[in-house]
Amino acid sequence: MPTENHSMAGLAIRPTIIILSLVGLLVAGPAARALSQSPLPGTPLSAKVDSIFAEWDTSRSPGCAVAVIQGGSTIYKRGYGVADLDHDLAITPATVFHAASLSKQFTAMSVMLLVAQGRLSLDDEVSRHIPELPHLATRLTIGDMLHHLSGIRDQWIFMTMAGWRLSDDVVTRDDVLHFVPRMKALNFKPRDQYLYSNTGYTLAGLIVERVSKRPLADFAHDNIFHPLGMTNTRFAKTHGVIVPNHAYGYRQSADQPYELRMPNYDLVGPTNLLTTVEDLARWDRNFDDKTVGGAAALSQMQAPAQLSNGEMDHYGLGLMLSKYRGLSVVEHDGRDAGYRAHLIRFPDQHFAVACLCNLALPEAKLPGALVRQVADVYLAGQFPVPPGPDPATVAGEGSRTPQSNATPPAHVTSADLAEYAGRYYSEEIETSYNIERQGSSVVLTRHKYPATLLTPTVRDSFTMSNFSAALPAATVRFIRDAQGHVSSFLISGDRVYNFKFSKQK
Repeated sequence: MPTENHSMAGLAIRPTIIILSLVGLLVAGPAARALSQSPLPGTPLSAKVDSIFAEWDTSRSPGCAVAVIQGGSTIYKRGYGVADLDHDLAITPATVFHAASLSKQFTAMSVMLLVAQGRLSLDDEVSRHIPELPHLATRLTIGDMLHHLSGIRDQWIFMTMAGWRLSDDVVTRDDVLHFVPRMKALNFKPRDQYLYSNTGYTLAGLIVERVSKRPLADFAHDNIFHPLGMTNTRFAKTHGVIVPNHAYGYRQSADQPYELRMPNYDLVGPTNLLTTVEDLARWDRNFDDKTVGGAAALSQMQAPAQLSNGEMDHYGLGLMLSKYRGLSVVEHDGRDAGYRAHLIRFPDQHFAVACLCNLALPEAKLPGALVRQVADVYLAGQFPVPPGPDPATVAGEGSRTPQSNATPPAHVTSADLAEYAGRYYSEEIETSYNIERQGSSVVLTRHKYPATLLTPTVRDSFTMSNFSAALPAATVRFIRDAQGHVSSFLISGDRVYNFKFSKQK
């Protein structure tokens, strides 16, 4: 069954041991003292937290671990559900989870440590360190990448459009670097807008490696995780690494209650952080103690960037900056395969909640919503805005909600349908798609994926849904040559701008 750790158990026995323990805490220092504390269960506040996670508080379901941090001290921590359904191992606050995009703030901190050493600058052009990047006729900096203002195409879009199946096919950094030089264009001119790109953080991790002469995983361990006492945290260089006390990822299944769903990534930077809620509490404390990075780096990580039009971006360096019920928050989520993660900080209240889950939760039950409910419990009376719908738009894999197209379906002539049909090829992703006539419309077919129905909106333009997990909705626009014949089509959508496919003769 799920367990709860607390340091108050057994106070009635062996007073000598208790005295020695207190001396040990004094010697260990403030970080160790803070993280040794966890109150007794059954208090009104902890009971409310337990109710938030009640549906996973069972020995028959994957679940979550949570830590509540106030002023650098962990005031409540608990595990709910099972880390390994094969062996009935309960989730505890010490359980290790894949934390997906929570990785990005540690990659950003690694960059900032090199900046502090004078070995890098956020204003460095990326091509100075990544000569593989194609000549794009525009200035693109490391800071642009970390702020998601670069316009670099997202690697998961590259992969899924090229026929890869995320979490089924192994993806390595070399695979990403295979596609980067083939980019025909950026999605937009750097700093013109914000668009989340995992590729930027893969390249940032590579820059750390090339400048420090050490793999990002090793650099982060020696310069971040070890100094902060994050003993159960690491970047996994490969997906097959053996990790003690590891929670396996799951998703619900039509044939059985749950099935394994593990990420198959052999790359670090945007993902592959393995950690615990206890270690995330140590990381949260660093924003107050400033042990790693110092005030300058931590301040810059939590500062928005300015777009070319003068507007402020709401993404710092590996951190999302927003508001919740009128209070400032600094946060990030993570979503990969059968894992969901979230760390939210209320810097003015010195309050934070870490939540790691080993189940692919639906949108309404994502950790971003759960940590806000926990904050509602502990910060009751401190919010200037009453409870209500909160967008909680936090950058992460698949985190954007596609907008519905209200345009009614258009009529397409039989001659148009016949002309759309054919085989099309993209040099950028080295992949062919087929367009085939089906009834009063056409379908798009590609390797490994089922056919996708295209719904006409106006002549030569279509919408499609369920294209892939990384690109749930997109538009297809057919292009005609000077003679009026269909010569190509463009795919555009969330995190995608004008991928071109040319019609083959």
